[in-house]
Amino acid sequence: MTPSAPALSQDERIQLLENYDLNHNLVRYAELLPGKSAFIDARTPGSHLKENYCIVGEGVAENPDQPVHILDDKGFNVGAAGQPVGIKNSLHSHTSAEIFIIFRGQFRLYWGNEGIEEAVLGPGDMISIPTNCFRGFEVVGNEYGFLFAFLGGDDSGGGVTWHPEVIREADSHGLILLENGSLVDTVAGHTMPEGVGKMPPLSEPEMAGFDNLTVTEMLTHVALQNDHTPTDKPFSHGSFKQYNLSGSSDNDYNFHIKSQDGLCVFAYEMEKGGTVPLHRRNEPEVLINYSGDTLLSLIEGECQREVLLTKGDTFNLPQGIAYSLRGLRGQSMVYSAVNGNSPAQAAVV
Repeated sequence: MTPSAPALSQDERIQLLENYDLNHNLVRYAELLPGKSAFIDARTPGSHLKENYCIVGEGVAENPDQPVHILDDKGFNVGAAGQPVGIKNSLHSHTSAEIFIIFRGQFRLYWGNEGIEEAVLGPGDMISIPTNCFRGFEVVGNEYGFLFAFLGGDDSGGGVTWHPEVIREADSHGLILLENGSLVDTVAGHTMPEGVGKMPPLSEPEMAGFDNLTVTEMLTHVALQNDHTPTDKPFSHGSFKQYNLSGSSDNDYNFHIKSQDGLCVFAYEMEKGGTVPLHRRNEPEVLINYSGDTLLSLIEGECQREVLLTKGDTFNLPQGIAYSLRGLRGQSMVYSAVNGNSPAQAAVV
């Protein structure tokens, strides 16, 4: 995990902000580049139409040709998945955090070694899925589905374990997962590299070591949008609501989801004209503008730079730089992912 950098002096912060490439660190929702064959189930019927996105960091894509928008070590990765109705993301497990925020459509999350437990989540709902547990998701209802995903750690590669049936099915469609975590596409004429074998499916004893959570147990890892409760006084002023959604129980944030994911997730809600006051964190941080139009102001001394965030946009914040938010149109909801299980309280400037 990327540790917090030493605090910069004001002169260093001003220089950082003056030289910061805002356009390179802003990813518009409309400009997201999908990978259509990021994983081994890309040709498996029922999973073949899904699209995967790496927004900040390389994520866990197995295809070396996967587009990546921003290469930056934040201590976590930000990605996304888009799927038509009826398309699944096959059963898999992770060794690091996987947090989903539903952006569009309805998703049926299913989990366990047999994938028989399930729950349906909609826009604004969030889930922090435990490690060592197989999970998949399918779009249900009548609308294309899209979700944002946070993955713990800078190097999440190799952190995916596929259910044995997924590996066998993918092999029959010409996509072979190697023991080093990479893909070979035999349909495209690729051959097996020398000295690297196939990834063997998990044995029954290995499968027995994975957790099978009940619905009740999994729901402790869910924050439904209708259940979001704002904090009392996150800042001394400002006209907004702050939600502490996911993070460690070892602090005074009182997170809705108590987890040790290596990152925390907050949300700021503003009506038109509402503001989150100027503040700074020393930890790496990424913002996702979930709804509304929001003005992001980055300010250090006399240096001020502004970015308009629209629905679905992602911004990679310069570490340690003070920023404020202002709702411009509609109801703004901005999610903040911060490195660490227990980050320090944000300091009002």
